[in-house]
Amino acid sequence: MRDEQTDQERLASELDQRVAERTRELAETNEELQLQVGLLQHLPVSAWTLKPDGTPDFVNQVWLEFSGQTLDFVRSHPEAWMTAVHPEDRERASKAFWEGVRSGRGFAFETRSLRARDGTWRWHLSQAVVLRDPEGKVLRFVGTTTDIDDQKRAQEELRASEGRLRRVIDTIPTLAWCNRADGPNEFLSKSWHQYTGLSSEEAHGWGWQAAFHPEDLPPLMKSWQQLLVSGESGEIEARLRRHDGEYRWFLIRVAPFRDDTGTILRWYGTSTDIHDRKLADQALRASEHNLRQILDGIPGFVFVAKVSPAGQVDLPNQRFLDYFGRTLEEVNAWSTNDLVHPDDLPRVIAEVTHSFTTGAPYNNELRYRRADGVYRWFQVRILPERDADGRITRWYGLLTDIDDRKRAEDALNELRSELAHVARVSSLGALTASIAHEVNQPLTAIVSGASACLRILSADSPNIDGVREAARGLIRDSKRASEVILRLRALFAKKESPAENIDLNEAAREVIALCSGELQRNRVVLRQELANDLPPITGDRVQLQQVILNLLRNASDAMNGVEDRPRELVIRTEKEDGDCVRLTVQDTGVGIPSQDMERLFEAFYTTKSDGMGIGLSVSRSIIERHSGRLWAIPNNGPGATFLFSLPCKFDEVANSRTKG
Repeated sequence: MRDEQTDQERLASELDQRVAERTRELAETNEELQLQVGLLQHLPVSAWTLKPDGTPDFVNQVWLEFSGQTLDFVRSHPEAWMTAVHPEDRERASKAFWEGVRSGRGFAFETRSLRARDGTWRWHLSQAVVLRDPEGKVLRFVGTTTDIDDQKRAQEELRASEGRLRRVIDTIPTLAWCNRADGPNEFLSKSWHQYTGLSSEEAHGWGWQAAFHPEDLPPLMKSWQQLLVSGESGEIEARLRRHDGEYRWFLIRVAPFRDDTGTILRWYGTSTDIHDRKLADQALRASEHNLRQILDGIPGFVFVAKVSPAGQVDLPNQRFLDYFGRTLEEVNAWSTNDLVHPDDLPRVIAEVTHSFTTGAPYNNELRYRRADGVYRWFQVRILPERDADGRITRWYGLLTDIDDRKRAEDALNELRSELAHVARVSSLGALTASIAHEVNQPLTAIVSGASACLRILSADSPNIDGVREAARGLIRDSKRASEVILRLRALFAKKESPAENIDLNEAAREVIALCSGELQRNRVVLRQELANDLPPITGDRVQLQQVILNLLRNASDAMNGVEDRPRELVIRTEKEDGDCVRLTVQDTGVGIPSQDMERLFEAFYTTKSDGMGIGLSVSRSIIERHSGRLWAIPNNGPGATFLFSLPCKFDEVANSRTKG
C-alpha cells in the first residue's frame, strides 16, 4: 500500500510540474502574441489577427479608418469585415478565406474595398500566415490588407498598353515580334503567323526556330545568344520558310527595351524580306565580274569611275594598271601624286571637278606618267551612264595614247602657221599692188594736168580756155581715183550673193569639224547647243561659214592664256521672234572692255598682238549683205559673246526694206 501511495504522489508531482511548465509556456506565448499585436498596431498597412476559427480578435487602426468599421463590429462575426468588400468580389473572397482557415494554411486574395471617406473602391491584397504552438496547434492567423490599387491600375494600364502595342505591331507592314529578356518568344505579329503558317502555340517560346532554314539556324542562334549576353542591338540575315514551303532571305533586326534603371525588359525585332534585293545583289556581283572580264579583254586603257566629285576610279582594267605601274589607291590619288604632269594638274583638277559635278562629258588631252617615268600625251574621254530617271549611276573612261600623233600635229601646226603667215603677206602684197595700179593712173594724169596748168599760166598771155580745160581734166582724173577707192570699198560692202537654202546647224557642224583639231590643241572644251526645230535660211553658204569660222577662232584665241578655269566654248543656235534665227558663240576668255565693243568691227582695229583687224569687219559686212546683224556683248562672268541674227528669207526682207 505504501508503495502505491508513493507512486501516486510521484505522478501527481510530475503532473503538477508539467502543468506549471505548460502554464509558463502559454504565458510566454501569450506575452509574445501581445507583443506582436502591439507591433501590428504600428504598421503603416492594415493588420489584423484571427482566432483559429476565423473570428477577428484584433484589427489595427489603419483598417478601421479606411473602412469606417469599429473593432466591436469586426469582432462580431468572422465575415463582418467583408461588408467593406465589393459585392462582386465577396463570394470569391469568402471561399478563399474559409479554405485558408479550415485548412490551417493561411490565404491570399485580391478584392476591391470601399474607402469610407470618399466612397471609392480600391484594390487590396489580403494575406494571412499561421502562428502555431510547439506542438503544431493553430494559435492565430496574422495578416495584412495592403492597398495595391495604384499598382493594379499600373498593371492594367501596362496590359492595355501592351495590347495597343500588339495591335500596332500587327499593323506594321513587316514581320514583327517580341521576346522575353532571357530570349524565348513572347509575341509574334499576325503577319508573321500568316507568312510562316505557324500558330501562336507552335511558335511560342523557342518554337519559332522551326520556321528557319536548317543551315541558317546555328549561326542565327549563336548571334542571338551573343546579343543576350552583350545587351546590344544587332542584325543578321537568314532564310525564313513561307507557308507554302519556299525559303526566302530576311534581314532580322533586334533591339533591347529597357526600364529607367537600364534593365532589359524585352527584346523587340523585325524581319524584313530582302530576298529580291539579295538576288539583285548576287546578279550585280555577277554582272560586275562579267564587266571586269570585258574590261580586261579590251585592248586599251579603260576604267569605271564612281559617282563622286573627285572622280574616283572604281574598276580599272588590268592593262590600265600595268601601263602606269600603279595600284588602285595610287591611281585614285592622282591629284596629289605625279601621275598627271605638274603643268597639266591644276587644269585637269578644275576640269574633272566641273565635269563630275555638272554631269557634263569629259573630253580633253593631258600628259600621264608611264611606269618608266616618261610622260606621254593622252586623250581622255569620260562619259556618264544614267538610269531611267536621268540620274548618273557611274562613269566610263577611255584613255588613248596620242603622244606620237601630238608631236606630228605640233610639227604640222607650226607648218600651217608659216603657211598662214605667207598667205597673209601674199594677200597684203596683192592688195597693195592692186591699189597702187588702180590709183597710180589717175594720179599720174592729175600731175600732168597740174603741170600743164602751170605752163599755161606762166606764159606772157595765159590761155584761159586751156587752163579751164586742164582744170576739167584734173576734176575728171580725181573722180577716176575716187571711183577706184569706191570699188575697193565695195569689196567689203554690199554686193549680189548667190542665194541657196541653208541649214545653219549643218553649216556650223561643218565648220566645227574643220577646226576641231585646233580647238583640242588649245585645250578648248566645245559644247554644242543646236536647236532641233531650226528653220532654213537663204544666203551664201561659204560666206556664212567664213563668219562662223572667224568667230570660233577668235573665241579660241581669247582663251589661250586662261589657266584658272576650263576653256569652255559654247556654240548655240535658236529661233528668234519675227521669223529669224540666231547663232551665238560664247567663250570664257579674257573678255572685251565695253568701250571697245563697237570698235572691234572697224577695219584694221584689233586687240591681238599679231592680228590684222580685218576678220570682224569683213564678217559684219557679210552678215549685213544677208540683211542680218552682227554684234558682241560682255558675259556676266569671264569672257564675251558674239551673236549674229539672220532672217529666214532675207531676199523678201531686203526687198521690203528697199520698197520702204
